Amino acid sequence: MRILSCLFLALVLLSGCKKEQKLPSGYTYVVHTHSTGKALKAGDFAYYRFQLRNGDSVINSNFQLIQVPDSATLKQQPQNPIFEALLRMKNKDSITIYVPLDTLKEEQKPEGFKGAKIMYYDMVIKDVLTTADMQKIFTDFQKTMQDKTKKRSAEQMKSELARAKAFVDKTAKEYLAGTLKGIKTTASGLKYLVHEPGTGPVFKNDDFIFVDYYGALTDGSMFDNSFEREADFSFPLGKQPLIPGWMEGLQMVKKGMKVTFFIPSGLGYGPQGSPPKIPGNAELIFYIEGNDTFTPNPYVLAGQPGM
Repeated sequence: MRILSCLFLALVLLSGCKKEQKLPSGYTYVVHTHSTGKALKAGDFAYYRFQLRNGDSVINSNFQLIQVPDSATLKQQPQNPIFEALLRMKNKDSITIYVPLDTLKEEQKPEGFKGAKIMYYDMVIKDVLTTADMQKIFTDFQKTMQDKTKKRSAEQMKSELARAKAFVDKTAKEYLAGTLKGIKTTASGLKYLVHEPGTGPVFKNDDFIFVDYYGALTDGSMFDNSFEREADFSFPLGKQPLIPGWMEGLQMVKKGMKVTFFIPSGLGYGPQGSPPKIPGNAELIFYIEGNDTFTPNPYVLAGQPGM
């Protein structure tokens, strides 16, 4: 992100000699680079990098995937400067839209823009995709998800829950007694004990991961688990709100790994707990099995425009 921000800043510094133009909605914009790439048209998807700037300071930066509405829909919608800009751009083009903030009261201005008169919205197109392109991407993604999801019958749910419960009960008793050997502690205070090491690379942010888990208090009282569900727990790592202990711990997990995390209150639910099952300042035990993982096409994880 730092390299991209520097490139944008260099373009902005050079834009002083470039002609400012107007979008139909009245927003001013400046074109930094013109390419000979594929032009965007109504109905296409644009995958682009944006950043919001307050002067030279980058407040937010991310990738976005957005579909430009078809012509009929565009006519029915209020004017949207992003759509207007995209329809003037080609693949690899970059521009900056000037968003005036001087008409807003200070308390109405977005975080990071207090005192600012203009918000700069930088855009660079990374790819242009048709509806057919996106349909294939999501069809492939859904098939991979289906193939990797661990499914269970009612009998299997009952059996796997009993297995996980017995294992965690034994682990909790030994942990409280101080007889559990092999525990390691990270710099944050997260404790963990690897039962089976697994294979391959560790899970990383933006990967879809598939895990099973059993969560209990240190006295063995279960408060949540995935074993009694029809399928394991799957989500894109780094995109799902998780307690800090999970965020740190899951990035140690591999496919096939079985591990128990002992999560202190500060990396869990803190003084407030998570009523009614988790009291305040509770240390948590999470037994986790890493079932599978895959890296999805980045377009699957791209969000919606922040403007």
